[in-house]
Amino acid sequence: MSSSMAPSSLVSNVSAYSQQARTSNPLAWSDDKILETVYLTHVHTGERYDVESLFNLTSNILKRSTAVADSVASKTGTPVGLVEDRLPLSGYEPPIRKLKHISAQMMSTLPGEHHAHMTTMSILDQLKSHTWDGKAIFALAAFSLEYGNFWHLVQTPSGDTLGRSLATMNRVQSVDKNRQAIADYNSLVKNLLFAVECITELEKLSTKGYEHKDVPALSEAMQEIPVAVYWAIITAIICANHLDLLFGDSDDRYELSSYDVKLASIVSKLKAHLTRSRKHIGELEDYWRRKRVLQTPTEIVEVLKVLVFHNEIQDPLVFDGLNRQMVSIEVFRKKHVLVFISGLDSIRDEIRLLQSIYVGLQEEPRELKGYRKEDFKILWIPIVDDWTLLHKAEFDNLKLEMPWYVVEYFYPLAGIRLIREDLSYKNKPILPVLNPLGRIVNHNAMHMIFVWGIDAFPFRPTDDESLTQKWNWFWAEMKKVYPRLQDLIKGDTFIFIYGGTDPKWTQDFALAIEKIKRHEITRKADAVIEHFHFGKEDKRIVPRFWIGIESLFANMIQKKHKDPTIDEIKSLLCLKQDQPGWVLLSKGPNVKLLGRGDQMYATAVDFEIWKEKVLEKAGFDVAFKEYYERKRREYPVACANMQLANYPSDILDPIYCPDSNCGRSMEIASVSYKCCHGHTHENAEVAPAESGGFVQIEKRS
Repeated sequence: MSSSMAPSSLVSNVSAYSQQARTSNPLAWSDDKILETVYLTHVHTGERYDVESLFNLTSNILKRSTAVADSVASKTGTPVGLVEDRLPLSGYEPPIRKLKHISAQMMSTLPGEHHAHMTTMSILDQLKSHTWDGKAIFALAAFSLEYGNFWHLVQTPSGDTLGRSLATMNRVQSVDKNRQAIADYNSLVKNLLFAVECITELEKLSTKGYEHKDVPALSEAMQEIPVAVYWAIITAIICANHLDLLFGDSDDRYELSSYDVKLASIVSKLKAHLTRSRKHIGELEDYWRRKRVLQTPTEIVEVLKVLVFHNEIQDPLVFDGLNRQMVSIEVFRKKHVLVFISGLDSIRDEIRLLQSIYVGLQEEPRELKGYRKEDFKILWIPIVDDWTLLHKAEFDNLKLEMPWYVVEYFYPLAGIRLIREDLSYKNKPILPVLNPLGRIVNHNAMHMIFVWGIDAFPFRPTDDESLTQKWNWFWAEMKKVYPRLQDLIKGDTFIFIYGGTDPKWTQDFALAIEKIKRHEITRKADAVIEHFHFGKEDKRIVPRFWIGIESLFANMIQKKHKDPTIDEIKSLLCLKQDQPGWVLLSKGPNVKLLGRGDQMYATAVDFEIWKEKVLEKAGFDVAFKEYYERKRREYPVACANMQLANYPSDILDPIYCPDSNCGRSMEIASVSYKCCHGHTHENAEVAPAESGGFVQIEKRS
């Protein structure tokens, strides 16, 4: 029985020994176990020590020592005189007693991984209040005392008796016995120094306050630093424990090679983290620089450069869509720029919209609201993450449709983060407007241009507000007399509101709009069109509406400061007198056009002539308005008449023609007086204008 148990017992003992060896050998441990073990020794304090000066001294010692060792081992290497020294702070005093103590611990450590681990933990405990890089630097500095002293003595001149005696005491005369061992040992020391350099650099970067989202590689590296520090310290202990290799007493390089492999793995990770961290930081600092230019701009060209181009591009070029050639970005200097930012997909509507804006910038009037149209340029910045051949082909096709400027690039966009974060590009087309100083005057003019087209010029938010409020008075008076109108002007529905006294014209106009409404082109353009004959259902609302408009005008004309909506009110009042009627075209609540009934009817009847423009232009309203402007030029210039009942103000106050192409002071053609038979003006019923008691103001052509 006992003989049968012996082999089993032997196997059990061997297994137990192997298990004990693994548990006491850090080379067999996982990084998680080392991290858990090491972190228990660390104490977070505010204590700081000048580890940078200590590292500079240590680096000087080890770099010169390894240079000497290389010259001995292979008769090559960097000449000692060419080694670049790092300077410690002036007046720096190294903690020599602590370094000597740690050095003595290293030198006296017994052979074996378990003992090296125990010494490592002891050193970490002594340095528990230091930063992680400080722990590694102290251990490296302690090792450098012995290593540096040895190689310094190798260079002792023959005339230095004391030096030669110390050299003999340290057995430096034996260095030629084992050159390969010296080369291997020296290689490990170099890797150790480089590992600590990486730890120090990463620790230094971590103190600069970078956020994890900006430099994720640095955050990842800092999680691994404690493990790297552990391996740096234990490697320094192993090196100190094997100084006899330099004397030629031992050729036991196996243990060194195990740590060399482990340290090489650590160095590889640290280098990767450091490379990525520096890349992220470089990108971040470049972003901050670009952001400063965008936030405190002084010139439009500089802003466009930081949005698009890499720093090494000295004279950036853009594509001139009109002349089909590359030109300098200097074409934008002292210009206002509409920056069209989009991907390549589904932007035909935006292109058609900008085409209408581009044409509008070439048309009269050349100057509006103190801005010259010729000073406004359009620039397209396409956003493409991966320029495949398909993307390049699509880009070339889109570019052909653009008479404006285009950024042509097939590399990562330098300012993409700026565009996404600071200009709020969310993969949907936007149109920031920048002034000649590079300041953003409108973060996204796309919506207002979709609504108002070239009427939104010069595309400031205030222009959108004024256009939106420009016709509030009309809707307010309309809703007073016809509350259900609110249901007709919702969304993007195009609605023709028209009125007049000629029944044939109103019937013909309604039929013309119905034909447009049902036309195939209209369906293709996804245009929803409605029409509303004002007063058809209840004729009593018509005079009530005009009384409200005239009262509104009378109040405005008495104000000291001109109300910007008064011109629209005058236009409507003048059209009230026109035969056969008046028409207002609105997209939802946004009035796009107010015109004479005959001219608007002529435009609608000719739909077959201009129908293709609905698909080519930026919408039904743009196409309709463009043809209307062309059609109205075919009509002779007519007088603008305005009759006002109950006009309470001084009739000699100048009233100017509402026609934007005229603007002359209107002549007073006739004045009639009215008697209310003792009733006050407030209680008197207002008679229709045709019955007398009105002021008639006429602009003669």
